[in-house]
Amino acid sequence: MTSGAALKKGFKLARQTRATVWVLFLVNLGVAALASLPIYRGILSFTGHSLMSQELVSGFPLEWLTDFAINSRGSLERYATIITLFGLLSIPVNTVLAGGVLARFREPEESFSLGGFFHDACRYAWRLLRLMIIGLVCYWIVLRVLNQGLGSLLAKWTRDWQDDRQVFWVHLGVGLLVVLGVAFVNLVMDYARVKLVMDDGTGAAEAFLASLGFSVGRLRKAFVVYAVPSLCGLALLGVYRLVVPWTLIQQPLAVALLFIGQQLIMFGRYWFRVATWASEWAYYSGSK
Repeated sequence: MTSGAALKKGFKLARQTRATVWVLFLVNLGVAALASLPIYRGILSFTGHSLMSQELVSGFPLEWLTDFAINSRGSLERYATIITLFGLLSIPVNTVLAGGVLARFREPEESFSLGGFFHDACRYAWRLLRLMIIGLVCYWIVLRVLNQGLGSLLAKWTRDWQDDRQVFWVHLGVGLLVVLGVAFVNLVMDYARVKLVMDDGTGAAEAFLASLGFSVGRLRKAFVVYAVPSLCGLALLGVYRLVVPWTLIQQPLAVALLFIGQQLIMFGRYWFRVATWASEWAYYSGSK
């Protein structure tokens, strides 16, 4: 199967299984709301019903933020810790949800059932979580070897260079290698999830090794199938940044509209995420 045919079939599958996008979106919105709740309650208790609470609707003045940090000592550090913990929690949550999404590609014409979705998610949960651990180790290796190891080596090598432009290009090259390394791990992990769900009984290590061989053997086409929908999701962020009139975000109504727009962008990004998995599913099944 060509990469173009896989993308075409993948986008069709994504439209047929669009209900799964709502599950991803709402679950992640709930996780984000739980993460923000302590911050909201802390700021509300600090400002009460003062005029400052109304002013905070349109932004965080530096003077108020300084006053909050001084009078609520340690609050900002606690909030940062809470956000970090919920961010880490979202990794296994989305890993488990991926099983429910991928299982829908088997019979996309069947009517969607929330119970069936979570049944499939639980069915593949432990294997997907073990695969997640393998992936995290691979990410650590890439960052340790390329970013920290090679970056430190080149920093020592270029320490006495007189031309800063050459130093910049050298470090830019390291940064690009890190991005490519992370992208390749993403690619292998995606096809490993597809393999694990498509072929029942496949273990996490077996799926990873099979995906690694598949990705290396068909690198160009496999990467195109992975990259096109993924880049479409990133393009949404660029459109959002360019289109939103940031200087006008000063009134409560404008903030509410901004929030709605942000959720639409996030929904679109989840849709393209499902489209990526669907395209990879189509390409993997058509290339076996």
